[in-house]
Amino acid sequence: MALRLPQLLRTSPRLAFTCAVTAIVMLTSVAWSLHRKPKTWPPDEVPVAFWAWRNEAPSEADVRRAIQGTRARTLFLRAGQIDFQDGTLHRIRNAGGTLPQGIELHLVYNATRSLLAQLENVDDNLLASSIYEAFAKDAERGLADHATVAGLQIDIDVPTRLLPRYAKTLRAVHARLPPRIQLSITGLPTWMDSPALNGVLDQVDFWIPQFYGAKIPERMDQSIPISSMQFVAREVTRARELDRPFYAGLAAYSYALLYNNSGTLITLRGDMNPLHVSDDANLELMERGIINNTNEWRYVYRARAGGVIEGLAMNAGDFLVVDTPSTESLRLAARAVRGLAGKKLLGICVFRLPGGNDAATLRIEQIAAALGDLLPRVGVSAEMVLLAAAEQQRADVVHEARLTVVNTGTEGILTGDGLTVDLTVPPGSAQQLSLQGFKSVITHCGSVLNGSPVAAAPCSERRANVLRFTAASLAPGESVQARLVFNEPVPSVLFAHIEIQSDDGQTHVLNQQVIVSSGARK
Repeated sequence: MALRLPQLLRTSPRLAFTCAVTAIVMLTSVAWSLHRKPKTWPPDEVPVAFWAWRNEAPSEADVRRAIQGTRARTLFLRAGQIDFQDGTLHRIRNAGGTLPQGIELHLVYNATRSLLAQLENVDDNLLASSIYEAFAKDAERGLADHATVAGLQIDIDVPTRLLPRYAKTLRAVHARLPPRIQLSITGLPTWMDSPALNGVLDQVDFWIPQFYGAKIPERMDQSIPISSMQFVAREVTRARELDRPFYAGLAAYSYALLYNNSGTLITLRGDMNPLHVSDDANLELMERGIINNTNEWRYVYRARAGGVIEGLAMNAGDFLVVDTPSTESLRLAARAVRGLAGKKLLGICVFRLPGGNDAATLRIEQIAAALGDLLPRVGVSAEMVLLAAAEQQRADVVHEARLTVVNTGTEGILTGDGLTVDLTVPPGSAQQLSLQGFKSVITHCGSVLNGSPVAAAPCSERRANVLRFTAASLAPGESVQARLVFNEPVPSVLFAHIEIQSDDGQTHVLNQQVIVSSGARK
């Protein structure tokens, strides 16, 4: 007959002691494994994805740059919005253009303000049907475009109290999808406070919690970053503890906030060019600085008079606040993810995919450096090319040249007067100047030591031996140019003294030889 445990312990004290010690060791091991810091992911082992958030599908060139620069594997493309008007659900704002090839594509559908306001009154099954029907049509379009459609993502900022209803909608959507199509959602940080989140995550293959934009500054005296390393570290730890597959959603975009003269928020825009704001003569820069040690920059402008910039109307005395990320802010956020996310991390998803004309987002060079955990690299190159006769603007001009300055580093240059180039030339030789991208040029006179100007001060063009060019900003890979007309042959080598204010808050000084070459290069 088998002995019961109490009998066994009475029979063998040594065995009882051994069992007790074994139990303590096992419990200690389990507790330690639950609370130990997860293994850090190496940068090159973390898959990269992007959200594309425009009215047009991204160009082939934009997608190719992302793949080459970051080894991106996945693209979450906003394909449209679900609207609710007069009791009817319908899809609006379809993404135009050709769906991209060469990358795994997940089609994303978000909700209009009208739908969000009435979400509690919308039938779960009808909403699920509307989302699925929109996806089915776009999946057919993807087939025609030879795109690889792998998933459907729903981006609805459901109030936390409605998460149980959201779970029903997701269950209904998932039931309609073919087995090969993955279903995912974006997630708000506030959801992680709710026990109902587990029921939501039961209905999807993975999710992307957004570790940014948790709180919008409603008043101008509030200085709240879009994201921070501390916030990312806290939230990614909470996501890990849910033990569900997830991408970490990180921010690489800027936004502009318009406040009235009493400091109350009027509207928010995520598509404004910070450089256009800086260049607007109607806007006076009142303040510039890093937000709470986050490596994000905050610019505060005041409207001198009523006006319009990029479709945004302002009254005299209104304030426009621009919050911009930096390579370093994204690098620190990505480092927090790699160190704390744990084994259920599927990758990092960056909002948003840089486009050729999207100046409100970090360039792909900056994103690649940040995700690769590379230290900031500051670099600027300057070259001058003598123009062929066919390129010269006037037939009577003999010595015309083009100066090109390129940001060859991974750091952006601060908006304002972040770049200054002092170019030494023979005294009085530069007769005519025209700018293409530079903000200004002022003629200076000064002594020259080892090719660099010393104690240069403004003077007339007839005597000037230093041309001081300034640029308001210069992203990695971008260039600015100037045309110069000389009254004598241009030396084969000029010298440039360059000062840069990079977006890591530091000032850098470079001295370069500028080789003057012949040719018709543009």
